[in-house]
Amino acid sequence: MDSSGRTQAALRLMDQEGVDVMLVGPNEINRIDTVFHLTGYRGVGETLAVLSKSEKPTLIVTPEWEIERAQARAPGWTVRATNDLSQAVSGLFPKGLPAGRTGTVGLGKMPAAIGRSLSALAGADAKKLDAKLEKALMPKTAQEIEHARLASAIGEKAFDRLLEIAHVGMAECDLAVQLKLYMQELGADDNFFLLTASQHNRAVQPSSGRKLQVGDVILAEMTPTYRGQLSQICRTAVVGPPSNILAEKYALVVRAMEAGIRTIKPGIKMATVANAIDEVLSAQGYAEYCRPPHIRRRGHGLGHGSNAPGDVSPENEVILAEDMVFVVHPNQYLPETGYLLCGEPIHVTANGYEQMSKRTAWLGTVPV
Repeated sequence: MDSSGRTQAALRLMDQEGVDVMLVGPNEINRIDTVFHLTGYRGVGETLAVLSKSEKPTLIVTPEWEIERAQARAPGWTVRATNDLSQAVSGLFPKGLPAGRTGTVGLGKMPAAIGRSLSALAGADAKKLDAKLEKALMPKTAQEIEHARLASAIGEKAFDRLLEIAHVGMAECDLAVQLKLYMQELGADDNFFLLTASQHNRAVQPSSGRKLQVGDVILAEMTPTYRGQLSQICRTAVVGPPSNILAEKYALVVRAMEAGIRTIKPGIKMATVANAIDEVLSAQGYAEYCRPPHIRRRGHGLGHGSNAPGDVSPENEVILAEDMVFVVHPNQYLPETGYLLCGEPIHVTANGYEQMSKRTAWLGTVPV
């Protein structure tokens, strides 16, 4: 699917639902942005995508001075800039939106006054199509997949840099800042980055001023964004030589991850991936640790426009399809070693999967 194909998928949904006009807003403020997903434009203010069966798709942006950037980012869309979204919609439909044949997405997640105003224009009989549109737009475009590959490469290079610059006495927060700046230099436009270290980690969390010590296990969850597309690399390193038990248990967690990844292909349930991971760990006596409060999920979707196919969990019944992108990460607490991270970004292909990281997780070592 390309960006124009995504628009066509939305129009096909409108046909199926008997809808002539669909108003689409971002459906989770500061996280999931369906307007960005459809158009390629991420707004600095509130935005609205307007799809009509009889007109070229229109992107309405705020404030008015955003029009040039929006036009550059949303080819194929008519762009209108305004300081009042409701007024702009009324201008597009001077006779009003079609009663009973208007669909909405995400209006309830917009700022309350704007959402209420747009909902009033749509009418009480408007069809809420949030879940159906998300399902129709699940696959990534070819460009998004390439951006995910580039983001994955940035994450891998950051872990290599971690092993080069980390040292005893270095504060966690100093290491985290240097790595975030390094990823920015490599082209990441944003980054959800967690890094923590302990002799026995209970979870991965934001960095503190604690200084690295010999025997520390460093957990790094790197989620760089490249041109609007996320990827994630989960890695573990030890300061000094690893103990035999740490090396053994880390190899087990990686083996469980690989068992899950090997199941991936179009047509299977996401739950199958999670269950394959749990089976490996349960066979070694860790069934108790495959459930909350020790673990909630084995990975998740990756994207600002859509996080489909959702969590890698035994409860997720979503069927995997070609061009979905997500991360598989067991990220397991074990009583002998504490919390351990490993995780690889995956692209579902026509016949199986592509692991977008070039090297599968290994237990890194920081020399002392």
